[in-house]
Amino acid sequence: MQELIKIFQAMTVVHERFNEQAIRKEDAIKKGEMDSLEQVMKEESPLIQQLGKLENTRQHLIQQWMKEKGLVKENVTMEQLIPLFPEKDRADLQSWQERLMTEIHKLKDQNELNQQLLEDSLRFVNLSLDAMHPQNQFVSYSGEGEKDDDEGFEPGGRSLFDSKV
Repeated sequence: MQELIKIFQAMTVVHERFNEQAIRKEDAIKKGEMDSLEQVMKEESPLIQQLGKLENTRQHLIQQWMKEKGLVKENVTMEQLIPLFPEKDRADLQSWQERLMTEIHKLKDQNELNQQLLEDSLRFVNLSLDAMHPQNQFVSYSGEGEKDDDEGFEPGGRSLFDSKV
């Protein structure tokens, strides 16, 4: 059980670091520093790998423990397992699980904020582009007489595809 508690501690530390990175991402997005944002994302890669290894180890330990206890269940949660652990380890394990869940929820909230900031930034860029390059008007609707529609099209203007990208 001490190994499992250590894994929860390590997972909590990794999530705390993810939260620090998420705040750095927010600052980079607000300042429009895409190089800084890219750097933060590169720094997250080893954290993702570390978390994956910890999760695999946690799953292996739980499966091994369940096998030793003669429990055969699929999709079992920690909330279901904690009452089955020895009394002396139960409080520590539950405490670390709650801390980990708190960090995960913080990260989820921060990532949602960052996503919203990015979407708002993209909307602003699109609005700015639209303001700088107003849509072409076809001459046939301008009241300047009857001209062929092809004459109203200006090559080099922004297409619908460009504005969506």
